[in-house]
Amino acid sequence: MSVKLRFRRMGRKQHPVFGLVATDARSPRDGRFIEDLGRYEPVTEPARVKFNADRILYWLGQGAQPSDTVRNLLQKEGILMRWSMTRAGASAEEIETAVEEFKARRAEKAASTGKKTRAERRAEALEAEKAAAKERAAELAKARAEREAELQAQREAAEAEERAAAEAARAEAAAAAADSEALTEAADATPAAEETPAEEAPAEEPVAEAAPDETPEAAEEAVAEATPEAVAEEAPDAAEEQPAVEAETPEAVADETGEEVADQTDAAAADDAPAVEEAPAAEEASASEADKLTTVNGIGPKYSEILASAGITTFAALAETTVERLQEIITEAGSTTAGNEETWPTQAGFLAKDDTAGFDAYVESLKA
Repeated sequence: MSVKLRFRRMGRKQHPVFGLVATDARSPRDGRFIEDLGRYEPVTEPARVKFNADRILYWLGQGAQPSDTVRNLLQKEGILMRWSMTRAGASAEEIETAVEEFKARRAEKAASTGKKTRAERRAEALEAEKAAAKERAAELAKARAEREAELQAQREAAEAEERAAAEAARAEAAAAAADSEALTEAADATPAAEETPAEEAPAEEPVAEAAPDETPEAAEEAVAEATPEAVAEEAPDAAEEQPAVEAETPEAVADETGEEVADQTDAAAADDAPAVEEAPAAEEASASEADKLTTVNGIGPKYSEILASAGITTFAALAETTVERLQEIITEAGSTTAGNEETWPTQAGFLAKDDTAGFDAYVESLKA
């Protein structure tokens, strides 16, 4: 039978381990085998290879044929070189020396190519992430410092403005206080001569005001009391000048004087009475002359009061008033316009002429 050197699948899921076996070429891959020759673990970093070189050389001497994958691994491990030199008749020392040199060259080549293990790649990635994080942190710190400097500058500017405003306010207050003191000093420095007339003036006011307080009745009593005495005192002088008047007694003179004063008092009362009664008469006349403005379509009691307060109480006065003036009167009274005040003068014109038919026709035309 032909013997073959090949790998047998072992290990677990996603973690394969291959066993190098010498088996019958007719057996299945994972079937029965003749001898176990080593292990190959490709998942580890670096890949782990553990072969029994002596037994492999034995089977190669027996004519066993390795598979392609097994041949590559045997070549990398120097086993095929050992087998070739053995067949060439080299000594054991030469074979060991050649194999060691071969392995050294492979290690140097692997180092020069820069092939790294998974752990090394992971460590390098971690270092790169740390460096990037440091750069980001430095950028953030720089941006934060710039922002804090900007905010500090803004705060200082705001404080400077507040101080300037406070100083300006203090300066204005000081200027106002100085002006007030100057005015006070100027008022205190006025001459005393100007104060004396001002103090004496009120003393004369009661005398001046006493005259208006006297009522007509008090004046009449004063005249009535003073007249008989004055006539009595003047009677002797009149008797000396005119003998005919001596026959008259002081009592007669007093009676005549009293009658004259009474006549004068009645005349004054008669003059005052019509003046007092004229006001109600004027009010009655104005009330009788006023027209009922609510007859006009659109004028209610409120608008009638507003127009009356503006002096418009008759149809004739309303007819002569412009629309702009009516709107101004209503607006000044704090009310809103009626909306048809432009028709009020025309309606008032008909009513002022007692043209009822024209007024009704005009109102109907407005409704239409």
